[in-house]
Amino acid sequence: MKHSTLALALCATLLPTAARAGAPAVERPKLDNGIQLVLSTQSSVPIVAISCLVDGGARLDPPGKEGLAELTGSLLSDGTRGRTSEEISKIVDSMGASFSTGASQDWVEVGATVLARDFETGVDLVARSLREPTFPPDEFARAKTETLGSLQASEDEPQVVAARAFRKALFGQAPYGTPVDGSLDSVKGLTRDDVLAYHASLAPGKTLCAIVGDVETARMKEVAARLLGAWSPQAKPLAQRAPATSPTARTLIVDRPVAQASIVIGQIGVPRTDPDWFSIVVMNHVLGGGGFTSRLMKRIRTQGGLAYGVSSSFGATRLPGPFQVVLQTKVPSAAEASRIVREELQKLHDEGATEEELAAAKDYLTGNFPMKLDSTAKIAGLLAQMQYFGLGDDYIERYAERVRAVTLDDVKRAARAHLHPDALVQVVVGPRADLEKQGIGSAADAGAPAASPEAPAPAASPARTAAPSSRPAAPAEAPALEPAAAPAAGHDEPTSPGA
Repeated sequence: MKHSTLALALCATLLPTAARAGAPAVERPKLDNGIQLVLSTQSSVPIVAISCLVDGGARLDPPGKEGLAELTGSLLSDGTRGRTSEEISKIVDSMGASFSTGASQDWVEVGATVLARDFETGVDLVARSLREPTFPPDEFARAKTETLGSLQASEDEPQVVAARAFRKALFGQAPYGTPVDGSLDSVKGLTRDDVLAYHASLAPGKTLCAIVGDVETARMKEVAARLLGAWSPQAKPLAQRAPATSPTARTLIVDRPVAQASIVIGQIGVPRTDPDWFSIVVMNHVLGGGGFTSRLMKRIRTQGGLAYGVSSSFGATRLPGPFQVVLQTKVPSAAEASRIVREELQKLHDEGATEEELAAAKDYLTGNFPMKLDSTAKIAGLLAQMQYFGLGDDYIERYAERVRAVTLDDVKRAARAHLHPDALVQVVVGPRADLEKQGIGSAADAGAPAASPEAPAPAASPARTAAPSSRPAAPAEAPALEPAAAPAAGHDEPTSPGA
């Protein structure tokens, strides 16, 4: 959660020009040191938002050092050359601004939202954090202790346990196999030298910065060139890990004495750049991404009364990410709920969607997309991710057109190509004996029960607030690029970005 004052909060209630008038005008100059800028003047409110992404993130955590990108990212705002963490927080607070640093699976992020009069100070905060963080030993020790405490506490959260075990079962030691903030074992072993080495892998040539707001683009470029352009390219690249290969179908039981079983069912999905993406988005809306209008919600909650909520999602990631269905249900109904999920996946795979479902999905997705443009910070985040994923200059302008162009045949083709009902990985957290009595983990359930995995940690670290009494915040995950229904109860992490 980001720190902000009344001044920014009041300004944010005014709808930016882009949300009312379509795609914002954008310029894309590149600085001499390799930083790609994405600049857009939006004058409806006196605010400027800055969003910088550095390619890498937890995807490049060295084996055995999972959580390193997030720890490094969170510390970027905890001291820079000539400034302590407390001094940085006082600057942010005095401006009534927000300032955040952190990491996702695919990037390290630094961002700020400031009043237009404080634009240069905001860019300076971002530039110093990228260019010259000091990683004070006491701040490192505190951040590491906080992360370990959060990881330890998460062992008592069945939904988080299920999410972690699912990632491990799906991706193993490949990228995305561990939550962004790592595990107890991996974080315990991290040192300040590890953090310094990870920061040394960050480079201007792998960085893009979107700047949006009430400043002319010529001044945006001049200030960025002067402050961000001073970051020298001295990167020491980290080794890339090979992408995961699809595992065989199986069910894992994580033994916990709980009344509600937490279930995650899914498979490896697609990268955000997959040419079927818009068909996949529409298909997923029909399946479980559309809230109360989705098939899974209708059958499992409305008709069956088996769960408060259920949702499905495809991760939007650089490499193929997770496809998952997430729900909680009473332990005695775990097998029935799992069976229904599998039935609906098979039905969509075999038959596709109906005309009514297709029309409803298109109406929702196109009708809610402008909400992704209703604040200066959202526009900056969207433009940054558009640049990162290479979605094209006309992405916003043609979003509705591309959604509307999806046909029933497209949905059926996407379902057959990207849903694999016979190769699902399932994780169920609950009392092993009670679950096995229902046949969960049997051969008929597409896999034998496994020993309880290591007690998992959260899929993303909690946000931290930039205020004199605490550290600047980092969003747990990147904001969604496309409309998504509210996560169902029991969903361990936000829907991944993508559109």
